[in-house]
Amino acid sequence: MGDEEIIRRRLMIDGDGTGDARLMTMFMRQFIKWCTTDDSPQESQNQYDRLLTQLATIEHSSLKWKSIVDMNNEEIKNYELLREETSNNVEKACVAIEEAKQELEEARQVRRNRLEYDALARLIKEHPPRSDTANKLAHLTQHLHSLKSKRDQLEEKISLRQKQLHVLVTSLHQLKQTLMHDNVPSQVDDLCVIDEVIDLTGTPTVTINDSGMDTA
Repeated sequence: MGDEEIIRRRLMIDGDGTGDARLMTMFMRQFIKWCTTDDSPQESQNQYDRLLTQLATIEHSSLKWKSIVDMNNEEIKNYELLREETSNNVEKACVAIEEAKQELEEARQVRRNRLEYDALARLIKEHPPRSDTANKLAHLTQHLHSLKSKRDQLEEKISLRQKQLHVLVTSLHQLKQTLMHDNVPSQVDDLCVIDEVIDLTGTPTVTINDSGMDTA
């Protein structure tokens, strides 16, 4: 038996160092001495009573330490149960944390979707409805066709006036040539008037562009 085993057994017997091992050793020595000595009956009885007292003390100490050992075992069992319960609670807490993380992520996704929906709704409100835009486009198209029709009518009328003016100018030139060949002095004033009329006919021609504006 090694020294460590002896020390361990002594500690188990002695408990926390209250002298239980020494008490048992003294009890054994006195018991052996009582068995080997030839004392008188009275002294032998007294020695026997002392041995019983020491034995009762040893038994009481043994019961005390047994109770302590049993209590420690119960505490160990309680700690084991507490450890298992704590482990289960930790596992449940981990599961709850994972579920909470998933719910948080879903809530964030819902919030992002709502923000995008609100932004899209504001963008839609800023633009007029498609029906209004289509109506405005149809009205503008009709107005453009009307302007083009007016432009075509004005161009036809201007073309007719240009032709009439050309005929008039041609007639005036012919009249001027005729009067010049006749060499009639009384017609000088008339020639001046004809020249003024011809100059007036040289004014720029007026046309209408696509927007309906007059251009020289």
